[in-house]
Amino acid sequence: MVKVNSLSAQQRLLQLAKTQFGAGISTSKDIESTNNTQDQGQFSDKHQQLAARSGAIFNSASLNINQRAERRLQMQRERQQHNLERIMAQALEYCPESVSAQDVDPDWFQQFCDLILDISNTNMQHLWAKILAGEIATPGKFSLKTLHTLKRMSYKEAMALQQAANLSCRTRQDPSARIYFGYISRPSLWRLLTGRSRAVVNLNQFGLSYPQILSLMDIGLLHSSEIESGTLPAGQQLNWQYQQLSMNGTVCSKDVVLQYYKYTASGAELLPLLNAQPNQQYVEALKQLLVNIIRFAP
Repeated sequence: MVKVNSLSAQQRLLQLAKTQFGAGISTSKDIESTNNTQDQGQFSDKHQQLAARSGAIFNSASLNINQRAERRLQMQRERQQHNLERIMAQALEYCPESVSAQDVDPDWFQQFCDLILDISNTNMQHLWAKILAGEIATPGKFSLKTLHTLKRMSYKEAMALQQAANLSCRTRQDPSARIYFGYISRPSLWRLLTGRSRAVVNLNQFGLSYPQILSLMDIGLLHSSEIESGTLPAGQQLNWQYQQLSMNGTVCSKDVVLQYYKYTASGAELLPLLNAQPNQQYVEALKQLLVNIIRFAP
């Protein structure tokens, strides 16, 4: 017997929100209207603003240190509540029409809520909202390990992941995303004479610097070392999918090994949340690099 799923994704999210903080949630527009932004000023102004946000009070003779501490803790709780409600509201906008009949694991949801309390950056909040919407649609889609990895990620590292996503492609043989950057050929007399036994493309020219790659490795989104494919025999067919572009080619050189960076399980889970932008210059540079190794179809 097929279980009838009577709740929409948004209805499920509203139920989850109610179990977390005992009430419904406002839309992101409602929350945005209450979020007063502060104008940028000189250093002293910024210092005062940050101090106020932290709950520290200067030149206040009316409050003793215990009262100031209570005020700081109250401000922290209010800020965390604001972050929680804002991400919940944003998740409503990402909820799909169809969802699984399976409910979100309550332990997963509780840890999710605990992790987002101190997420104040708007762009990072959008990522967390997409994760919640995706988990409601397909429970089990995002592991707790991925949530804790995202918690450690700074906005700068999120931008590095975005740049990596822009250069990522998949193959028909292995759907896991990877970033190709070079090749190695086994030594032969001709290759020793010409010096063409190894070649790489500079990914920094296309927005992904080596320090960014190292940072993605450090937080566990890319494997900690470059990967080498198995030896590709001459005549082997390759089918790559780069964004919306299909790249089909034939290996035309013997004993070729391709080099690439590969995403970890957590990186692979986060990658679909990003809006990858194709980089045609990277595609052309990669084809030019491999022109003597792979014959691509026009």
